[in-house]
Amino acid sequence: MSTRSFGRERWLTTQEAADRLRVKRKTLYNWASTWDVEYRGPKPYRMGSRALRYRESDVDEYIESHSRTA
Repeated sequence: MSTRSFGRERWLTTQEAADRLRVKRKTLYNWASTWDVEYRGPKPYRMGSRALRYRESDVDEYIESHSRTA
């Protein structure tokens, strides 16, 4: 797995986050493009001009919050 660790927080690539969430990468890109308005999905972070990363804890929290409501 190519998960990066900066400090104590683990950061997931878009593909890794999509795999955990069981959605397509395109879905994450769509959520990220409107995240500041609609807050769909875990919070995306820009690393540079193009790369998106997701905090592992945010992804896990999102999964937990949505598994309770399903």
